[in-house]
Amino acid sequence: MNTERLLSPADASRVLAVTPATVRLMARRGDLPVAAMTEGGIHLFRPQDVEDLARKRARRRDTEARRLSDGGS
Repeated sequence: MNTERLLSPADASRVLAVTPATVRLMARRGDLPVAAMTEGGIHLFRPQDVEDLARKRARRRDTEARRLSDGGS
């Protein structure tokens, strides 16, 4: 298995600014697709999937911040 281009939960957590445990939770919920697993059961993620999720989370935060700055409407 060629895993040189895949990210570990720790690597993905740095991109997403969350803990590795949160990355694993995101994978279990289906928010972050698991590209492969090591023989030891560690989930590995495609960089593009992690970056896509990071952008989605940033857009959600920006939208929420705008909503709150507009008086919560």
